Amino acid sequence: MSPTPGVAPAVCFDATGTLIETARPIGETYRRVALDHGIDLPAWRIEDAFRRILAHAPPRGTEGETPAERRRAETRWWFERIRQTFQATDSTVRFEDFEGFATALFETYRSPRAWRLRAGAREMLCRLEGLECPMAIVSNFDHRLPDILQGLGILDFFRTVLIPSSTGFRKPDHRLFEVAAGALERPLASIVYVGDDEASVLENIAGHGLRVIDVREGGGLEGLPDRIARLAIVPEPSERS
Repeated sequence: MSPTPGVAPAVCFDATGTLIETARPIGETYRRVALDHGIDLPAWRIEDAFRRILAHAPPRGTEGETPAERRRAETRWWFERIRQTFQATDSTVRFEDFEGFATALFETYRSPRAWRLRAGAREMLCRLEGLECPMAIVSNFDHRLPDILQGLGILDFFRTVLIPSSTGFRKPDHRLFEVAAGALERPLASIVYVGDDEASVLENIAGHGLRVIDVREGGGLEGLPDRIARLAIVPEPSERS
């Protein structure tokens, strides 16, 4: 395959850790909401517990036959991670209304105020849009993501936002990328994936035929359009599926 002159590359982006990040440390936000519910624990201890719990948590987002069932399962998943986090921080902690607390914390992270764009993200997306690169989000985050992206003012850059609760698939499942390819109207081999996923996930995505960029390497987001252009391979029209 050889590049087709005048055809811009298509790009799939991860979301959290790639384009967006929490506006404040997790521990600080958890502590602030916990204080509203009568619990006072050090932010650094909550943060440490959260990281440990999340590192060993099971996958989320694909339990259930329908999007509505999967959204409910995602919420239950997060409630359990919240419970485990505070138990790991201090096993004597007891909330008078844990469901109310967990709901308040979950909804806190639905608000775009809890998030911010990573440095250079908007400028990079504007540049790719100017180059007429079709873009999509392919993320393992939960059903709050579209609201967050809308609130941060970047949702309209993307043709689609693919998440487990809406599709029933998680990265690196090839079926998720087949859906993305359909939305972008490009074969997999002409799509560049940009993310900060674990190395094994990036390797699997590359195995599906996509060109992969680990956003943690090679500097900030500002230089991504040039890196994407160098990696992109767009088949001749006769070679497209």
